[in-house]
Amino acid sequence: MFALRLLLPLAAVIGLVGCSGGGDEETADSSAADRVETSVRVVRAQVESVQSWIYAQGTARAEQREFLTFPGSGRVTYVAPGLDVGERVRRGQLIARLQPDRAQADLANARAAVTGARTDVDVAQANLRQARAQLELTRETFERYQILLRQNSASEQEYDEAEARLAEARAGVAQAQARLAAARAQVQSAQAQVQAAQVTVSETRIVSPINGVLARLNLEQGRYFSPQIVQTQSEAGALQTIPVLVIDASRFEISVDVPSFAARQIEVGSEVLIRPSDAPAGAPVASARSTNAPPVAPSQFEIRGRVTAVSPALDPETRTFQAEIRTTAGSELLQDGEFVSAWIRGAEAPEMLAVPFDAIRYRDNRPFIFVLNPKTRQVDERAVELGLSGANSRAVVSGLRPGELVVTDGNSQINDGDRVRVIGQRPTRPRQSP
Repeated sequence: MFALRLLLPLAAVIGLVGCSGGGDEETADSSAADRVETSVRVVRAQVESVQSWIYAQGTARAEQREFLTFPGSGRVTYVAPGLDVGERVRRGQLIARLQPDRAQADLANARAAVTGARTDVDVAQANLRQARAQLELTRETFERYQILLRQNSASEQEYDEAEARLAEARAGVAQAQARLAAARAQVQSAQAQVQAAQVTVSETRIVSPINGVLARLNLEQGRYFSPQIVQTQSEAGALQTIPVLVIDASRFEISVDVPSFAARQIEVGSEVLIRPSDAPAGAPVASARSTNAPPVAPSQFEIRGRVTAVSPALDPETRTFQAEIRTTAGSELLQDGEFVSAWIRGAEAPEMLAVPFDAIRYRDNRPFIFVLNPKTRQVDERAVELGLSGANSRAVVSGLRPGELVVTDGNSQINDGDRVRVIGQRPTRPRQSP
């Protein structure tokens, strides 16, 4: 009886310990289950229109740029007063001038020579008219002596003298014609000297050949200019040393390099979205998404253009093709020499199954996505074949069905078959057996 009383409390203690241990194990298992569930976001794969874009960078240049300089040396005696960089100039406007005294003296001498040569022409023409009149008179006299000789009313000597005077008159006309031709040639020579002198004078003047904007003015009145100071080895050197640069800012051209794989998507006439860029041309971009997709909706771009040419030759070093772009709107928002970013409209897929860029992951350069089973809350790793890249999504050619849930956020922390918790949905605990 005593032994039985001793065993009953011991059994109760053992039972309590056993019950307490079982409850802690269940709680631990539940907590462990909660910890392995990664929080993710999901979206439904849906059919949409995918528009591809090709990103490039380049430098905007005015379509018409006039680098103006003096061919000769001399002291700068005139710079248009009040004219400064950024101001508009009209065609034919005098901008600067070198000391023109010598050139103008040569021009005056050439013009005087033209006047003298024309006077010689007038004299030669008068002499020719006189010689022709004399020829006509001697011809009539000779013909009269021919008749008199046949009638035996004139002697042979008189006939011969008339014939000799006729030949002399003919020679006089030929000489007068030769002198007239020489005088006319002298006029042409003098006119050529005038033109040469005018060119020399014009070379002492810089005149705007277009209506545009003064972009550079590297001249100062009173200083001596020499063509040797102009540097043509680089554009930067030319801009710093060229006397005058006038541009037409109504239209710009942009030369960009596009990857070889994207060149086939670009056609002459393709629309281009343009935006001034803070980064220099060729600088790396943040991600493939920002590279291909315009940062804002196309309708918000004020500067637009069209592709005017695509080079058929591949650059062997950069493995790129060159494309030429010409602005069609918003040129007034650009500056000559400014770096710009350009998004060239590429191919379009009207109805394609597409997923956000964040849903796509890569392993060994092969794309895959995680598809969520909403009933079990488990993810399935799917290998997919990708198509065109749009502004916010990319087409999926195979490996996915419309309406399936794909993981966008948190997919870097999960593996195939993992159980996940979907952000925005009320968490549920799996049923436990009694």
